Amino acid sequence: MDIVNELIVALVTASNDVETLERQDARRLIEAAIRQIGDLQAQQGVGDDGTATALERVASDVDRLTPDALQRELRHAADLLRRLQPTIDPEPVLPAHQPDGGDGGNY
Repeated sequence: MDIVNELIVALVTASNDVETLERQDARRLIEAAIRQIGDLQAQQGVGDDGTATALERVASDVDRLTPDALQRELRHAADLLRRLQPTIDPEPVLPAHQPDGGDGGNY
């Protein structure tokens, strides 16, 4: 999931620097988000809800977007990835049982 995290960071960073962001870089980030969203949906057995299609339109029209609109779309892509990103709950750590009974049998 490091790739997803890195992409989320890149999208948010780009959205914060939208005034100086090259449009081809914005397009590249949105296209990468589209691929990751598709992969995550497939892994989770979630059907496409039109998200990828909407982002594809954004990627193709990136040159026509205002800076505010581009900023919104980059953040939207990051939010979509956040929602799809699986969260892994760590296994609970239980205290070790001491064979000599030193733990009082408390787990």
